[in-house]
Amino acid sequence: MTVNKKPALALACVVGLCTGGQAGADELRMCINWQRLNLTPQQSQQIQVLEQQWNHDYMEIQPSIVEEQRKLTRLLSDPKSDPLEIMSLQQSIARKREQLRAAATTNYLRKRQLLNEDQQHGLECMIHQAVVERQRATSPAMQTDVMPDHIQSLIQRVRNIWTGGGY
Repeated sequence: MTVNKKPALALACVVGLCTGGQAGADELRMCINWQRLNLTPQQSQQIQVLEQQWNHDYMEIQPSIVEEQRKLTRLLSDPKSDPLEIMSLQQSIARKREQLRAAATTNYLRKRQLLNEDQQHGLECMIHQAVVERQRATSPAMQTDVMPDHIQSLIQRVRNIWTGGGY
């Protein structure tokens, strides 16, 4: 199975990185080197427009999420706060986060639609690499010097399958 046949996984990774806060969005931007995809000038321009649209959407929604989270923290620490207000605020935060996830997904799909098959494959490889790096950074168990040889072997076989190299 090749990487370009795993759009759902790549999409989940993109959405997870994009909506994990500003750090997640920045991390995704850093992992995608659009120059490596050999974009045409028209594709580059369209990608730039979509990036600007995402930044606008993000900056429109994220500040209110941050403010509501601060308010929620204050309410949770106040024993006299209204439980209904807490629940309402928590639901509002969840709705806004979902709005960001939907915007990230739509934006990603629009960008991907601009690419030819080879470019899509390259994009998914970059995303996969970013996910692997993030997992290594956040999970001590993923460090190869800590894992037994049989687990390293299994991981290598999965990587080979992922990249189309077989066993």
